[in-house]
Amino acid sequence: MTSYDPALHEAVTTASVTTAKRGRGRPTKIINNLFHGFIGPTTDYGQYPLFAMDILEGIARLDWHDRPIGVGGSSKPLSVKRLVAILAELEVVSAATIMTQYRLGLRQAQRYVKAVELAMPYLLKSRPDDLSHEMRYGFLKADTRINDWEDQLEPPSPEDLAKLHHDLRTLGG
Repeated sequence: MTSYDPALHEAVTTASVTTAKRGRGRPTKIINNLFHGFIGPTTDYGQYPLFAMDILEGIARLDWHDRPIGVGGSSKPLSVKRLVAILAELEVVSAATIMTQYRLGLRQAQRYVKAVELAMPYLLKSRPDDLSHEMRYGFLKADTRINDWEDQLEPPSPEDLAKLHHDLRTLGG
């Protein structure tokens, strides 16, 4: 039995999955991507965030072709690289945005939407505390340190620099 975590509940409900009726077929799923801007190659967590990789790799390897067990056919996994890119690049995840951004067909784009929908609660639960804080409150951790280069010391004299250079010459090889 797991305990109720109000912060996780709030985060999961914030990552709402909206479905819009189109008349026929599958309703359109639209997911507000909470990780947009917080993970990716230009963030502190890098292109492949460690806290997310096991989850994304596991979800990518699921059988996405709705075949019963034992029925033949090849079941190719989804691309983990593309799943990470979707989380990093798309603010709103839907079949239409994935089709446009990655030039995929409708069925394949729908599989990626479903994968993000499945991964989101697990990603929210496994994210580091500092990322959780950053996602909840924004960039509030302003750097309050005084710049190390803006000190009140005088620069070294040419004589001191020459002595230091002379002392360090033997360390260079």
